[in-house]
Amino acid sequence: MLGDPQMCRLNAVHCSQLAETAATPELQRSFLTLAETWRRLAAELASDQALLKTMSELEFKRPSQPCEPYEALPSALKLRPWAA
Repeated sequence: MLGDPQMCRLNAVHCSQLAETAATPELQRSFLTLAETWRRLAAELASDQALLKTMSELEFKRPSQPCEPYEALPSALKLRPWAA
């Protein structure tokens, strides 16, 4: 994975610290906005990594026959087919 949620969180902390020492209110707001963006990115990366981990653990083949992943996904997620 290219992104690292922990590094994003550290960048957010750094931006928050810079906001505390900003020379102008505009600069302070800019740093606070950057900090919030880094926090949001960290949360998205963590969520994406959890989803990728879960997806990599799913079994995408039926026991006796190979199939395309999109065909096996409902089964792997233990979803019931739509009733006709």
